[in-house]
Amino acid sequence: HHMQEQKYGNWSFLPERYVLDSSAFKAEKTNSMWIMTLDLQAIVHSWSSDKKVMLVDFLLKRQEGNPKKLLLEVLYRMVCTPGSLSPLSRLFTALNAVCYERELFLARKRSQDTTDCKGSLGQDDIWRGYQVVTKDEMLDHVFQKALGSGRSGAFILPYVLEYVRTVTKSFLKISDRLNSFLVKLLLDDKRFFELHQFLQYHVLLDSKTFAMKLISLESKYEPGYQLGLDMLYRLGLFPDMMRVLIKRKQVMQALQLVTHHSVVFQEEGLRPHDFLQRSLDGGLSTTFFTAFRFFQARNQALRGSPVFLPEDRCDKFVRIFERNFRRQPETSVQLRLDEDFLSSPPPKAPATSPQEVSPTNATTSPAQEEGTGRVDERARELDNDVMTIIAMVRILALLDRGALEIVVATAFVVQLHV
Repeated sequence: HHMQEQKYGNWSFLPERYVLDSSAFKAEKTNSMWIMTLDLQAIVHSWSSDKKVMLVDFLLKRQEGNPKKLLLEVLYRMVCTPGSLSPLSRLFTALNAVCYERELFLARKRSQDTTDCKGSLGQDDIWRGYQVVTKDEMLDHVFQKALGSGRSGAFILPYVLEYVRTVTKSFLKISDRLNSFLVKLLLDDKRFFELHQFLQYHVLLDSKTFAMKLISLESKYEPGYQLGLDMLYRLGLFPDMMRVLIKRKQVMQALQLVTHHSVVFQEEGLRPHDFLQRSLDGGLSTTFFTAFRFFQARNQALRGSPVFLPEDRCDKFVRIFERNFRRQPETSVQLRLDEDFLSSPPPKAPATSPQEVSPTNATTSPAQEEGTGRVDERARELDNDVMTIIAMVRILALLDRGALEIVVATAFVVQLHV
């Protein structure tokens, strides 16, 4: 009010925003200095609605009067108002360009081992005269605010997708919170194909929570299970992978992830008795046999003995193994796998006496000798194959009858061939 009473003719403008009034206090022979400021709130309200892009660009270059709050408010209103994505896409690109330049400067400073990178930047919200709007600020003050104001997830999703596209195009990584928000919107709207694409091109960030969410989607989206397992593998979370696998009774796949010396078997839910119990629940004797032998080999490697300790709580499984796989001798006789049969060498053809050799065949040509050598070499190879199969029969003698009969039949065929 006092300023309006002055005589404007006595004002002098000084750079950058000062006004010198030489007539205000002439009686005291002093001058008056004024500072000009912008009323950003009034400018925002008076700005034309069809020129929001210019308004955002104007607010980006302001440093006083809380421009970031007004900037986010304008973006929120643009998101809530149905319209074309093109203007917002240009604004998102401009915001991300400022963030990229700032992060690039910080990366260069860190590469030079600068002790105080942040001090040379000035204020955190301003970078070279531009407002810095982070991804979490966009999430809190624009997207989540729009979702909380009554807008549906399907309505907000295109704007979030466009923002994420501009973020990746600007060589930036999306934040964990924005990642989770986008995943939630995609799942709620059943946009599984887009979710799969984002995972395939590594737009979305890997996390344990995200992986478990994908695994739980198997009933709605079958590839989600494998996508979740792949994510756990990329994160190196093998214990979590093993828990998922043994829960589905895939004991052998779980054991293939680690070695005998792994400390993962000390964790809760991954003890030897957990694997053995799951292998029994699966109903396959071969799975139980292989798992039992795996942990016996582990005991041998760690303790020098295959015997389980009392704290392993495997007494029940030892009894089951002894009852089902430690067969009696008469069982081997029934399967024609007694010791005499396994240890006896293959029958040999009787040697031809010298008297039976015809005089005309006493001498052989070099070609005949070479052919005879090839036949003898092939016979030796077949003998080796037979001995290998017999050794396999001995190893498989502890397995079920079906596998044993197949191997014995194979051995018999090879012997006939010989």
